[in-house]
Amino acid sequence: MGKLSRRHDLDFVRVAAFMLLIVYHVSLMYNSREYLFKAPDPSSIFDLIYLWTHPWRMTLLFFVSGTVTGILLPRQAPQVLRNERTRQLLVPFLLGVIFLVPPQVYVWLNTRLGVEIGLMDVFWHYVTLTPVSLPGGEQTLLVGMQHLWYLAYLWFYTALLAFAVSLRPLLLAQVGDRLVTLLSGKRLLFVPTFVFILLRLMLRPAFPPSLNILTDWYSHSAYMLAFFLGAVMASRDDFWRAIVDIRKLALLLAVLCAAILAIVFPVLPSDATEMWRLLVGRVATGAFQWSAVVAILGHARVWCALESRIVIYLNRAILTYYVLHQTVMLLIAYALDQMGWMSAASFLPITVATLAVCALLYELQRRLRASWRVIFQVNPA
Repeated sequence: MGKLSRRHDLDFVRVAAFMLLIVYHVSLMYNSREYLFKAPDPSSIFDLIYLWTHPWRMTLLFFVSGTVTGILLPRQAPQVLRNERTRQLLVPFLLGVIFLVPPQVYVWLNTRLGVEIGLMDVFWHYVTLTPVSLPGGEQTLLVGMQHLWYLAYLWFYTALLAFAVSLRPLLLAQVGDRLVTLLSGKRLLFVPTFVFILLRLMLRPAFPPSLNILTDWYSHSAYMLAFFLGAVMASRDDFWRAIVDIRKLALLLAVLCAAILAIVFPVLPSDATEMWRLLVGRVATGAFQWSAVVAILGHARVWCALESRIVIYLNRAILTYYVLHQTVMLLIAYALDQMGWMSAASFLPITVATLAVCALLYELQRRLRASWRVIFQVNPA
């Protein structure tokens, strides 16, 4: 088997999307949405980061992951790919749930719920599944995946696809052949856009995102659709040529949707938002969800096709950044808050500090892993 050719444009998109995810999570401390920790002076300016990135960011990540999976499946046995993804996704997921979620819960309890509790006590309650008493007399159980849900969902979709391909090896090629006419030309923009709008209008109100992998039906419908579309389109030049051809139209539609959302929602929608705003918002968000993905993929295909050492390095590091960033970010913000320095002006310093700490921890992990291999390397006799 020859050496796999890399899709450098997909590497760039993946790195950029995860970097944007870190910025997005920092912004949640400053906007009007509920979150684990809130700055004392939230601003509707930060709501724009939510409105302009949240509709499409995770859809893009699942599509790229599906594309990479679709590229690898014809070259690897499905069970080999599944085992590799188990090591890459489930191992950091489990370690993160055990060691990285409790510090986030610690910040949440002390700042949002008014519980005075130490970090080690939070770990004990968390590991032993012992409820914590709240100031009002209620009790809460400390369970949850927090931001690590993406790893669990991605592993599930990968395992499902690998199982399907093991039963029907030509599945991706056959589905691609059936879709090539339906999604030809501009239909590649408008048909999935229509589907995403329908999901927003019909399924999301009944099953709002819950991060419960067993009942999160809307999220599964949208993200699994993106993942499997990416897998089917992975090695089909006709689909990618269409994406390049319609990239400007997709960008125009995405910009239009972004403008509509900013006009309709001066602040993020709440439970009391008028029905007409919700309806317009769901249609615009559904259209934004796919048009932004197509625009980004099409322009990246044109502009970012060349190899970049920086992107290659960050592509290896970015999953570690993702696993670490929310815990690092919240602990930095909590420390600043304890010193009275938490304000809107701290948004950029917290973002930069979070990226810097993640970079240092990744380098430490990389060097320790290399040293471990050298120490335990078995030399041939």
